[in-house]
Amino acid sequence: MDLIHPAEAGEVVDAVRSGRRLLPVGGRRHMARRGAVEVDAELWTSALDRLVAYDPAEMLCVVQAGMRLGELRAALADGGQEWPTDEPDDATVGGVIAAGVDPVRRLRVGTLRDSVVEMEVVLGDGRLVTSGARVVKNVSGFDVHRLLTGSLGTLGVITQVALKVRPLPAARRTLVTREGGLALGRRLLDAVRQPAAVLAEPDRIVVHLEGWPAEVAEQEASVRALAACEATEEPPVPGVDTFPGSPIVVEAGIVPSRLEGTLAGLDAYRALSGVGLTWIPCRDAASAAEIAARGEAAVTCRAETPEPSHRERTALEERIRVTCDPGDTFAGRT
Repeated sequence: MDLIHPAEAGEVVDAVRSGRRLLPVGGRRHMARRGAVEVDAELWTSALDRLVAYDPAEMLCVVQAGMRLGELRAALADGGQEWPTDEPDDATVGGVIAAGVDPVRRLRVGTLRDSVVEMEVVLGDGRLVTSGARVVKNVSGFDVHRLLTGSLGTLGVITQVALKVRPLPAARRTLVTREGGLALGRRLLDAVRQPAAVLAEPDRIVVHLEGWPAEVAEQEASVRALAACEATEEPPVPGVDTFPGSPIVVEAGIVPSRLEGTLAGLDAYRALSGVGLTWIPCRDAASAAEIAARGEAAVTCRAETPEPSHRERTALEERIRVTCDPGDTFAGRT
């Protein structure tokens, strides 16, 4: 298989117009979400790695999509700021956006989609288009950049993005309780003012706190008033990394009010309280399909075989794909 390493957006355009079927690749951190596809070449964005612009006063940075998160974090830390994602340092900015991976801390920092204010992307017919604007108040045109967030590279190749950044928290604290369960997770969520994350597991709860030192101290006291716990230096991680030995991990979006009923009887899970995002290890495709049917939506985070990732596109999804990628250049099966 050919490997293409464009260093400029124009080279991405040339690759897309070459007629080959392409698989856009960033840091290879989220490939299992998409499943196996047949392509002629992999188009790597890792050479598109420049910091184009950064204005701490405006809380805005512009980067090429192949920049590694570790490099972006170092650059933003010099300005006392961060792009709020919890993905590892070797992931790329464009890969995280294409995979649509929301931060575990979304109770505090919001969703990934809301942090992307402008996007430059090469669509399947070779058009280089820009969506959004580097201003807060922008209501013109269609939000193509929001559509591309979470599209898994099936609609276009992200080449550059403008990101809203935020101040680094002055203090952080992660607490792990000695007992678990969804009921305790719900009580902690109700008792602690503005936690960054409350991740419930059957035998423990991971509570992440951040903010000003006095605020974090108050939050910690609220946690300790409800449950015995210990502090840890390990930051909260997405649930898929909690089950390294499982062949399949399902990520399910479940209405929070239905969470306990949906997860009843399961021996292992990791649920983001207040959000409903849940990770569940499964032994095979059949059990994954059964779990997926319980939630509002589900995708496979990691699988040894691709079957759980595949489903038929809806009519709306098909119309969007045909508009953005009429020739199925990006192997758009999802």
